[in-house]
Amino acid sequence: MIPLYSNSQIRALDSFAINKLQVPGIVLMENAAIGIAETILSRFPEISSVGVVCGRGNNGGDGFAVARQLSNNGIDVQVIYLGDPLSMSDDCRANFEICSNLTPIRKNLKLTQFSGIKQIKLIQNSDLIIDAILGSGFSGELKEPIASIINELNKFKTVKVALDVPTGLNADTGNGNIIFNSDLTITLGEFKKGLFVNKGYEFCGEIVLREIGVGRDYFNHVFTDTFLIEPEDAYQFLPKRNKRINKYSAGKVLTIAGSYQYPGAAILSAGSVLYSGAGASVLAIPRSIKKFIHKKFTELVIQSYGDERSNYLTPEDYKNLEQKIKWADVVALGPGIGREEDTIKFVHQFFKKKDFNYAVIDADALFALKEILAKTDLRKCILTPHYGEFCSLTSLSIEDLEKDVFQIGKDFAQKYKTTLVLKGAPTITFSVDGNCFINSTGNNGLAKFGSGDVLTGMVAGFYSQIKNSTNAALVSVYLHGLTADLLLNKKTEFGIVASELMKNIPASINFIKRSFEKN
Repeated sequence: MIPLYSNSQIRALDSFAINKLQVPGIVLMENAAIGIAETILSRFPEISSVGVVCGRGNNGGDGFAVARQLSNNGIDVQVIYLGDPLSMSDDCRANFEICSNLTPIRKNLKLTQFSGIKQIKLIQNSDLIIDAILGSGFSGELKEPIASIINELNKFKTVKVALDVPTGLNADTGNGNIIFNSDLTITLGEFKKGLFVNKGYEFCGEIVLREIGVGRDYFNHVFTDTFLIEPEDAYQFLPKRNKRINKYSAGKVLTIAGSYQYPGAAILSAGSVLYSGAGASVLAIPRSIKKFIHKKFTELVIQSYGDERSNYLTPEDYKNLEQKIKWADVVALGPGIGREEDTIKFVHQFFKKKDFNYAVIDADALFALKEILAKTDLRKCILTPHYGEFCSLTSLSIEDLEKDVFQIGKDFAQKYKTTLVLKGAPTITFSVDGNCFINSTGNNGLAKFGSGDVLTGMVAGFYSQIKNSTNAALVSVYLHGLTADLLLNKKTEFGIVASELMKNIPASINFIKRSFEKN
């Protein structure tokens, strides 16, 4: 797992390097600039012109130093800087003065002081534009003229690179009003957690880490509770299968999903249980849609309830399902069951009786859970809401959630002693012990009906095999996104549908296994 840090933790590295190691700040800036220039030149070897917009702080100082490094490599560089040099930080001004002293003798390096928004067009036709305006110290909303500058830069079709953090982005929360839309963000020291969530996920593009010349061992003793999931983690958490495994020891799942109105959710959830490797997948559905389900997925065992006219769950159906609830290692409850009053009562009964061993709670079951949340024991459950469902469950607004998603998710998981899988772009998993895990796979092809039902089945299937809620959630979320990514080899994200996602789960498992079992 890749540890992610808060902005204050990473800024403390600068202080440590300057005050404890006695490395001058200007040296740290030079080290960073060399690494940034190397990254740009390796990623974009064909560029011949670069535009740089520099602020007055240390992020601007990085920009001036990078401009000089690129100029050293024969690239035409046009720098637009904000404010009077006397208002710059000491290290920023030092690098500005070096560039200023070079301009009379170097034709490929030009400096222009910003005086109006029209000047931004000086770099419109550059092969690449670098944002070195504010960096990681920003919070709040952009003020003028920076807001207008960023809006203008975002209109340009050229490649955009942000130094450390895109201007306008909060490096802790991933929030911001107006944000530089970068194709590549070269971040310094260590990874900031805000780069990977909310607007950070949208505006950072590819994220590359470069050091400032003092190594990374400083962070060996810095605590963090936020991590980015890697392929190695998915491989580590895959179920270990012995030669004597059978269909019951491989995991037994009862999926209570679907209704007359939403039969597809049942197939996707229960089917994904099997495709994730569980040995026994039993689907509980209304008797009225039993024939439809069997035609679509013959491998599923059906436990029907009600009579031929039954279209959804009722409290009376619990008795019919009770033995299977006790039998299952994991019960997956919610996808497509609907929100009828009787169905809500069934869900309440399910939690009140506590006959299940473990459970995955999703979709309509989360809606029903809201009324009884405060008095419900969720210790053996994994909850898989998307942002809207979580906000409904907790009476929060989406805006409030995004402002502090890490703390809110962490508090919820610890308060209810449950594993929370908060589905989104990206999906974040919160464990009972207060850790946050950001998923690193997936694409916008997952923004389709049924994708969440597939994930529910995957979580239930792996939970039945692993019996560890956090590990089951992490491997499921990673493989769910990876499956969508691998499908891009066959089609665009526009054409990915949930049934195809379900059927390609084994391909993503095989991809991970082959990646780490070559030797």
